[in-house]
Amino acid sequence: MYYCGWDGGGTKTEVCLLDANGQVLETRSFGPLNPNGTARETVEATVQDCLALMAEYGLSHCAGLVIGIAGVSNADAAGLVEDAVRRGGYTGKLRLLGDQEIALAGAVNGPGAVLIAGTGAVCFGRDAQGNSFRVGGYGYLIDDGGSGYAIGRDLLAAAVRCLDGRLPESCLTPLVLAQLQARDARDIVTWLYAPKTGKKEIASLAPLLLQGLEKQDGVALSIARKAAEDLAELVITAWQKTGMNGGELALMGSILQHYDLIRQGVIRSVQARFPGIAVHDPLGSASLGAARLAMRQAD
Repeated sequence: MYYCGWDGGGTKTEVCLLDANGQVLETRSFGPLNPNGTARETVEATVQDCLALMAEYGLSHCAGLVIGIAGVSNADAAGLVEDAVRRGGYTGKLRLLGDQEIALAGAVNGPGAVLIAGTGAVCFGRDAQGNSFRVGGYGYLIDDGGSGYAIGRDLLAAAVRCLDGRLPESCLTPLVLAQLQARDARDIVTWLYAPKTGKKEIASLAPLLLQGLEKQDGVALSIARKAAEDLAELVITAWQKTGMNGGELALMGSILQHYDLIRQGVIRSVQARFPGIAVHDPLGSASLGAARLAMRQAD
């Protein structure tokens, strides 16, 4: 008997198998699974690859399977994955959850939350009574401050403001122009509103901020401070809503892992307001979290 968890992302899917004692049997990665933005054929092929790994241990021997994907509230997307799993021959216990839920289960051991800042941004957790809470993560059009998308947008905004004199000169401006192969503010606007430019393309500009921070560029420092404030606000609001004073906070996502100034700014702001919060990196992977949840649901 074993338990299985899938962390289904837009670029890869990680599968984790636990034995009856909760020890990891194997972890392996396959293709993308997130149905939002991934072709049906690709999703189905990934499901088959994941099931093939499970079949090595016996599909009928799996006592529980939890699959985490972004956008699980989309019934059509969730239905596509569930149908593919069932058609693939798995008939046991199955549960589809949001990616933030499995991330939390892998990242902390007790009451607390994950702060995730990648392309988007959200704080999700559970209090000591097991009640879940969430702050942020409502999408790039109206939310996601401190995310890769928000930083990319702020870089574009800073570039056009520098070019027309509203901001002082910044090393970020030539970096943005070079990456977009643009000559001036007009070219930036043309790129921004082109049909092929979307959330991912804007978020892909975020690494330029690191070059500005290395040079202590004033505009870059301002963008980083704003990102840290926006992310810290998610955590502080969550703790205020729940009434918690301590607990764990795991920092996840590319922004919090690779942008040290933003990471340290978040930690300072959060611990200034709630000194009892233990801030750390995730203790385990999201796929491990999914497998742990599969084990709990089978009990």
